[in-house]
Amino acid sequence: MKLRHLSVACAVLAAAVSITACDTSDSSGSGSGTPSEQVKADSSQGPAATPEKGLAAGLSLPLEDYMQSYSQTVVISQAIRNLQTECMARYGFDYKPPRAGNTPPPNDNDANIERRYGITDRDLALKAGYGLGETAEQTRSQAPAMSKAAMLVLSGQTGGGPGAKPATSYEGKSIPKGGCSGWAIEKIGAHDLDFTLAGRLNHESLVRSQESREVRAALEDWSKCMKGKGYSIDIPYNAADLAPEPGSVKQVQVATADIDCKESTNLVKIWFEQDSAIQRKQIAENELTLLDARKKNEAAVKAAEQALRD
Repeated sequence: MKLRHLSVACAVLAAAVSITACDTSDSSGSGSGTPSEQVKADSSQGPAATPEKGLAAGLSLPLEDYMQSYSQTVVISQAIRNLQTECMARYGFDYKPPRAGNTPPPNDNDANIERRYGITDRDLALKAGYGLGETAEQTRSQAPAMSKAAMLVLSGQTGGGPGAKPATSYEGKSIPKGGCSGWAIEKIGAHDLDFTLAGRLNHESLVRSQESREVRAALEDWSKCMKGKGYSIDIPYNAADLAPEPGSVKQVQVATADIDCKESTNLVKIWFEQDSAIQRKQIAENELTLLDARKKNEAAVKAAEQALRD
């Protein structure tokens, strides 16, 4: 059900290989303006921080304040890539990873409020059923072709896999720990980013809210509404199973009925309110850890913005 947006955590995990391993951006590197201006333009093409239409319009969960937004992901990722290119050039390598942010995800952060309670955008449902429309056409770009020597400098390792060993130098020049990839990530401060707690709490609140008396009653009303339209289904997450062919006429019919029943039963608003109440308690119980993670993210964003200006 949940679609995760690209995050710098992906870059950290892939540092030994290449930051591009987690990218879905265009490798053309096209665009005009300064690096900072181009990144702003790319991130502005992404999903709105808060949905602007559909049943989820204007909704934002409390934990979203402690998640990394899409625009922050783009800024940090692009700064890291620029620094990787700069570092690799010092060793004689022309390394140009794909630009960050050319093919935005369908949601701004890991809350995925647009589809957290099932589909909510009737206009999109009329076009694509339970699909994502144009965003579904994202393609995974390829990392630049690299020699073993370039890979060694970028990753700071001799080879890959369990048998890889740290590489300390290349042609007499010392290699930073983690290679140019690790150096760039650490310089921005992205090595210390951890959204695990926010992600776990976010998942827990969704599960717990679904079991609340208010949401169970609303789900029963929704299911009865769907039954009245000729569809026997228990919860919105299973509705697409009634018409699995993406974007088919039947799927569009089910999807629009799904949304209409959500609207008539006020399911999304009821579920959101219970979800939000749980998250406010979670935040109160974990405030210091969540604030620390947010401050580190904000510091990384500032460092990335400065690097893009330099």
